[in-house]
Amino acid sequence: MTIYYVDGKFIPSDKAVIPVDDLSIIRGYGVCDIIRTYKGKPYFLDEHILRLKKSATRVGLALPFSQTEIKNIVLQTLGHNPDIEEANIRIVLTGGSSYDFFTPMENPRLIVMVTPIQKLPEYWYLNGIKTITIHQERQVPDAKITSYIQAALALKKAKAQGAVEAIYVNGRNEALEGTTSNLFAFFKDRLVTPDHGVLHGITRELILSLGHRFFTVEERPLTLEKLLQANEVFITGTNKGVVPVIQIDDRSIGNGKPGKNTQILLQALEQHALEFMENTGKV
Repeated sequence: MTIYYVDGKFIPSDKAVIPVDDLSIIRGYGVCDIIRTYKGKPYFLDEHILRLKKSATRVGLALPFSQTEIKNIVLQTLGHNPDIEEANIRIVLTGGSSYDFFTPMENPRLIVMVTPIQKLPEYWYLNGIKTITIHQERQVPDAKITSYIQAALALKKAKAQGAVEAIYVNGRNEALEGTTSNLFAFFKDRLVTPDHGVLHGITRELILSLGHRFFTVEERPLTLEKLLQANEVFITGTNKGVVPVIQIDDRSIGNGKPGKNTQILLQALEQHALEFMENTGKV
């Protein structure tokens, strides 16, 4: 039985509950973040907590916990789950209970959930994946909010078409990001990723840093028309890492196989994680 942290207490997962008048339940008002571990150590823990704080500020949600307090709670929750070899750590800050079921009362609840990492299919990385496009944008692009209705519907549509991910496209026909991933494209040796209207993922920032070692890197708008002309496309995420995209809607990307530049970054990310593990969590 896994142990969660819920509003000040460590509780078995099957008994972990919050009141039904919490705004995260009745209004979808809350923010979250997800972290993975390597050898039991949280990868980019400080950066994820900082993004949680930024998300809370962005949506006007009170955060009566310091970064150090949240970090200690995360580490304690991990310590309560010694049997989980590698974990996903989900941090949720809810809107808290509300007397009128609408107005935030500055009494958020902090939740930390630790669960085993689900291994993703190996063929994603060897053969690449298909994505679809969908003309919509996230409600608050620069905050990781708990309301995922748009994403759930988009992913349902993607799966119905044999795709793994859906890429959001805005009213200017610019490709933005996936439902749970950031988007990158190679034009020969030039690496491009959208800069506005997207969540600045932690893995995204790492790939940009690694990318500067090998390629010319640009953060700028990327039209769908231009994206479909790319030599290589890939998506990134905390659990996904770097995933090659070989098809978008009915169009093949490049030669329809994972590209060599994408493989360079995939290997660079794997090496970064290995160095993290070898240095006992100090990056």
